[in-house]
Amino acid sequence: MMRDLMTLPNALTALRVLLVPALFLALGQGGTTALAFALAIAILAEVTDLADGWVARTFNMQSEFGAAFDPLADSLYRSGAFLALAAAGLIPVWAVLIFVWRDVVVAYVRIGLTKSGRSVGARLSGKLKAIVQGVAIIALILAALLTGNAESTMLTRSADTLFWLAALVTVWSGMDYVLALRPASDKAP
Repeated sequence: MMRDLMTLPNALTALRVLLVPALFLALGQGGTTALAFALAIAILAEVTDLADGWVARTFNMQSEFGAAFDPLADSLYRSGAFLALAAAGLIPVWAVLIFVWRDVVVAYVRIGLTKSGRSVGARLSGKLKAIVQGVAIIALILAALLTGNAESTMLTRSADTLFWLAALVTVWSGMDYVLALRPASDKAP
């Protein structure tokens, strides 16, 4: 059992969770160097999200633990990243609830489906949500780094637009998972 936990994909997944405090510290410091460090952390976190699944599939290192740990790590990292962005004044604090709400709802949907003998794997809406959220996090940090968070430039407006797109896709993804709860007989053909 312990050998299954100590795989490269699981280490990459764990790294994503461990990057959250570093991102908080970097965004909390402000300044060019700290924002550059925050950008590097965000990019590294997104790379680990891509790499853990690829390594697991390519080298046949998939495990039940990894399948459960990866979505949890994604939720912890991205919720933590949005909270850090809010604490740094780059997004509204209340907007973080959108991201946390979706992840809590999806976790309970998965539990409900498991109890009823069904399961729901990763859905297209969830994959799209992860991509848009990751791009938005990186764009917000990049905009703050290149313009300072007080200027209203094309870059900051673009980052803000990506953020709100991420919020919309997140709500859509949450609803998609909720709809997966319907019994098969209730679904339209």
